[in-house]
Amino acid sequence: MPFFALLLGTLAVSTAPPLILLADVPPFALAAWRLLAVALLLLPFAAVHLWRDLGKLNRRELFYLAASGVLYGVHFGLFNLAFAHTSKESVVVLLGVQPLMAAAVGALWLKEAITRTMLAASAIAIGGLTVFVWHDYTFDSSHLVGDTLVLVCGLAIVLSYSAGRKLRPRMSLRGYLGALYVLGGLTCLAVALLSGDRLAGYGDDQWFWLICAILVPTLVGHSLFHYVVKYVPVFYVNLTILGEPILALLAMYLLRERFEVFQASSLTPTQLVGGMMLLVGVAVGLTAGRKPKVAEVAA
Repeated sequence: MPFFALLLGTLAVSTAPPLILLADVPPFALAAWRLLAVALLLLPFAAVHLWRDLGKLNRRELFYLAASGVLYGVHFGLFNLAFAHTSKESVVVLLGVQPLMAAAVGALWLKEAITRTMLAASAIAIGGLTVFVWHDYTFDSSHLVGDTLVLVCGLAIVLSYSAGRKLRPRMSLRGYLGALYVLGGLTCLAVALLSGDRLAGYGDDQWFWLICAILVPTLVGHSLFHYVVKYVPVFYVNLTILGEPILALLAMYLLRERFEVFQASSLTPTQLVGGMMLLVGVAVGLTAGRKPKVAEVAA
């Protein structure tokens, strides 16, 4: 079940970039809407479970829960903001660092072993990413802020998943998701208000695509990842996420004639080779992690 949840989660999350572009909503307002709307949808089913779960947690675990939620919100907000300060090619390349961060955090904090298969899967996937952007990527010092934001986003989500791996054996899925979306959403809402992001007054088309972004990549995609993190080392979750930009760019290319915002999208034979390499790397990792022999992490 975790294996198929990862696959479905990756497909759902890969719809986020095109939906974000179609919605054209300010970054922190977008993140706040996505997280808080899902929280409102889940809370009628999660409130009782969350209340019971909170009574079981000690002070350290409550800190982990708060940190996981805030870091989750940081990831959502800063990732949207990064696109305004760097190129999509830089985002794709720097995403390759995320599973390496996850392997390091997993080894140091969660005592999850780094295996040869993990390293091989990372090498193939990162090689695929490099090939994918080879002809378009150029280092630009003016993108350093955006590049840094991408790295901070990656670290934030890795730490959030790692805290979740600590907590999920102690919390129900509904309770954990309810807390995570509320805390992450409130974090993004606070930043949106401070930065002056417009929270309403969008056009009908914007609302439609925003609702799609709430339901598909957020409610379905991210929730599946949080379900899986109880059973699968954080490395495999973050490795799978590398498939997101490739699938998203493929979708934008296929839709380029229908939506003006995607008209500049292109897909060359070299990019196809790179994308296939990346997906092979992800498949190698998923095959190794399909039946993980990892004990549940004690809090």
